[in-house]
Amino acid sequence: MIPERLFKILESCQEEETSRFPATQVFNEGWMLRLILDAMQSLKIPNHELQFLSEAKWYSEALLCSPFRPRLKPDPLGEGLTHADGVMGHFEFRPSTKSGLRLTPGGQFVVIEAKMFSNLSPGTTNAQAYNQAARNVACMAEAIARSGRPLSDFESVGFFVLAPHLEKRQYASTNLETCMTPEAIRSTVNQRIEGYECQSRSEVSELREWQRNWFLPLLDRLVDGQSLAVLAWESLIEVIADTDSGWGEDLSRFYQSCLAYSPYDSHLV
Repeated sequence: MIPERLFKILESCQEEETSRFPATQVFNEGWMLRLILDAMQSLKIPNHELQFLSEAKWYSEALLCSPFRPRLKPDPLGEGLTHADGVMGHFEFRPSTKSGLRLTPGGQFVVIEAKMFSNLSPGTTNAQAYNQAARNVACMAEAIARSGRPLSDFESVGFFVLAPHLEKRQYASTNLETCMTPEAIRSTVNQRIEGYECQSRSEVSELREWQRNWFLPLLDRLVDGQSLAVLAWESLIEVIADTDSGWGEDLSRFYQSCLAYSPYDSHLV
């Protein structure tokens, strides 16, 4: 049970005199995403990129397995699990943990990254050019491969980045749209595999087979289905407001607080 006092503490962050923690811990892209997904599911909004299929659910901060998992100790090319800001669809987790997401029958698998002021991360410790967009699509392909089901079994797949409209981002440069092109994602993952080839690693043939059978077909499916895109927070709020004006107004106020409580100059990338 959540104590009522917790809600009062959370509300206190809105006033400088009563705040006991940074307001950005409440007014941020993570909570904005949760509120958006909750609204889209609860209102059953149809004909939208974030439409929920029957019995689909959502989860925030899910951990996705990577096709480039460590094979050596230490492994100069390996990487651990990838954090996804949001996942919607049909899935479960390993018992007693929220890691290693596993797809279940149902036909939907959508991964979402939420941004308010920051760019997509440019790379990982062991692969500095392996950006966040390519990493998420690769992890999606790995999850589908591990499900043992063909891509054609999935009615809805997608990878989206949620961010403010371009004119409202107000930082020095943005890499969201450039990282989200299919050409950039395809090239980045190919370069990631080439790193294994350069070191004559035994996993190369396995990774090339995964690329051919799972990654490239998924990327093509995302492009053909127009389900690889940057979506604006403002547009999502409008869609929700068209169904429930009160809900939309609440989200709009929360979004404006996210913008107000996050100084632009502290988020330049």
